[in-house]
Amino acid sequence: MKTYIFSDPRSPQKTTEEILQTLDRVAKTTDTRDLVVAIYLLPGAHANRGTAYVRIWMSPDNFLAKRGKWAFVRKWGIPSDLPQKFKLIRLRLDGNRRSFPRTERDSYGWEFKYTTFLDHLATLFAHELHHFRRYHLRLHPKEGEHSANRWALRHVQNLGFDVKGKRTSKKRTKHRKRSLLLKRLPQLDPFIPFRKLQTGTQLSVTHDPKNRYLGQSVTVLRPIRSNSKRIVVQTSDGKTWRWPMTWLKIIDKNKL
Repeated sequence: MKTYIFSDPRSPQKTTEEILQTLDRVAKTTDTRDLVVAIYLLPGAHANRGTAYVRIWMSPDNFLAKRGKWAFVRKWGIPSDLPQKFKLIRLRLDGNRRSFPRTERDSYGWEFKYTTFLDHLATLFAHELHHFRRYHLRLHPKEGEHSANRWALRHVQNLGFDVKGKRTSKKRTKHRKRSLLLKRLPQLDPFIPFRKLQTGTQLSVTHDPKNRYLGQSVTVLRPIRSNSKRIVVQTSDGKTWRWPMTWLKIIDKNKL
């Protein structure tokens, strides 16, 4: 496991040694030879988050996020000693010690209570590590975000970190209501043909806001979930995209 720590001068933080020791402790029983961890210590507790790019191989060329919530990583550039291919976990945390102990609620309806910054770091990393273990090491088949939270909480507690957590909300979201409706009335789903596609299927690009790939063929990288409106494809230049299916047309009927 290679770890890079980037920080803003305004963000009080723990020492590099403490951070590395925490990551090693959490990942001790996991084969992390193919893993790169990028930690960003920045002020703003409201923006704490993590993400895992573990379904496909990453390279130095796509280490930086070009847009979205992670676009800020471009400020620090690309490390010169990155492996040629790797799986990537990004963590963004506010390292201000005065904000602990603290309580945070994540986007999945879980509430966590952390005593120290290192408790927070360990839990957030363990959650993303679960995704790495699932998609790269095939250790947690069919487990999603809630399972990742349960595993992370149990794992760091067993290691002695002072963390408490529980799922506090089970309300049905608009997304879940739509999913249930499509299960009962599948004829309402406009993307039924796409849900049967296999990896390797060729699609044609019928819409591209920037006209980079219009009319070209792209390749399906993996089957999609039953309620997804997007599909992961690879363009002719080797780039990976998660595109709306409304932009695409099936041209390889043999893959259905």
